[in-house]
Amino acid sequence: MIYFLLDNKSLSVYIESSTKQNLSLASKTKLHLSISNTLNDSKKLNSIIARALDEISEEINLTNNLASIIIDDSILSHSIVIRSKKYDNIDHQIKEESKLKWGDNTTNYFFVSEEKKTPKNIFHSVAIHHLLREKIKLNFNNFGLSIKYMVPLSSILTVGLKPSQFSVIKNGNKYQFFGNTRKGFMFFKLNFSGTKKVEEKIIGLLDIPKIKKSDLVNQNLKFIFFNKTKIFEYLANYIFNKTPLLNFTEPNNAQIVSGQFNIKTPSYSPIHKEFKFDNIIKNLSSGFLSLLFLLLIVSMFSNFDFLRIETSSNFNESNVIVEDMVEEKLSPNYSILMIKNLLSLKDRSSEINSFLLTESEFIVNGDSVEFEQINSYPAFSKNNISFNELIIGLFEVEKNLKFKVFESEVDKKQIQNVVFKFNSFENSINALSIMSEYENLSLRKAFLDNNSDSIHLYISIIK
Repeated sequence: MIYFLLDNKSLSVYIESSTKQNLSLASKTKLHLSISNTLNDSKKLNSIIARALDEISEEINLTNNLASIIIDDSILSHSIVIRSKKYDNIDHQIKEESKLKWGDNTTNYFFVSEEKKTPKNIFHSVAIHHLLREKIKLNFNNFGLSIKYMVPLSSILTVGLKPSQFSVIKNGNKYQFFGNTRKGFMFFKLNFSGTKKVEEKIIGLLDIPKIKKSDLVNQNLKFIFFNKTKIFEYLANYIFNKTPLLNFTEPNNAQIVSGQFNIKTPSYSPIHKEFKFDNIIKNLSSGFLSLLFLLLIVSMFSNFDFLRIETSSNFNESNVIVEDMVEEKLSPNYSILMIKNLLSLKDRSSEINSFLLTESEFIVNGDSVEFEQINSYPAFSKNNISFNELIIGLFEVEKNLKFKVFESEVDKKQIQNVVFKFNSFENSINALSIMSEYENLSLRKAFLDNNSDSIHLYISIIK
């Protein structure tokens, strides 16, 4: 196992000593740009992480190793949520209350949350920018590292703390404090400059406690001091003992509840062997009511222009009405044929005012175009991609990308159908180049309306 610490300006690496009894610093590199200034710039963020790992790889062999990465809290975001019965579950509540706190930026965050044994019903949520998380995963994997843990520093420092204790990191006259108080997680900073004391509370429901510099100089069990080596050694011990820690490599939800891993197990009801007529009557009644409700819905939405993003239409009225995305069978090879034909328009994009591409027709500027057949289908360079990974990749192509999603089932396979709206032909072409690499994606339809700059792509993703 190789241990990393990523903060705003550097990447440190610790490895086991020859005796394997403790950890020691093996390498440290300074980032050529700060993380906080590049969080919304995919290319720069990718560049600084890749360059840092490249410099480290000159000193340490990284290939075929497990990695545990500590993320410093200076490049993370925190929130405190008090459990409310108004919401269906805590994950829904965290999402909704985060929108109130961060607004539209909430969609950029990946959340992991915990509730300690004490106090109950107060959740501490830590968020990492999704681009930072994905660029870390991408570059570490490119260097032959398999990420086992991606842990917030605060999660390591607060394990096992009593409500009256604080973990402390000292840097000159500057101190960072982390604690689990009787009102939940708390994170604040103190700066002792001469006789002055400057306080900064990052998060917490309580006021900053009164702390003198003399309290920190003298040995005091209330304050547990950590240096980098101690932080890594504690992490290694927690991993060995399988101590619950927040982990950004795990699903986006409340991971720890009452100090224990929150493992969601499927529930089931035992089959009743007794034959009961009242159950049949209930089922028949429910089925009849469901049928009536279904007929009502069909009658209401029979003329609904499904997933309408653009309001204008010049494709002989019905051409832009979106067909049903669920078909009897998905055909990735036919999808490749469609993509190849659409990519053929790239060189003449300035001449094209409108087009419509489906499996049965190809219309450009109102004229029908014959499909250009391909002799062989290329092997996919990558196997499958998840919906989240695809979205992240496409947001790098177009930052203001808009999309809508609905799900279906074909041959007992879960299908995610997505409508993407790109603001330029070039961006849609770049997106199609990415999509053609994966075998679980199929292009179902593409069109450009007259007098519109928006390209619509309709994609099906096999889960």
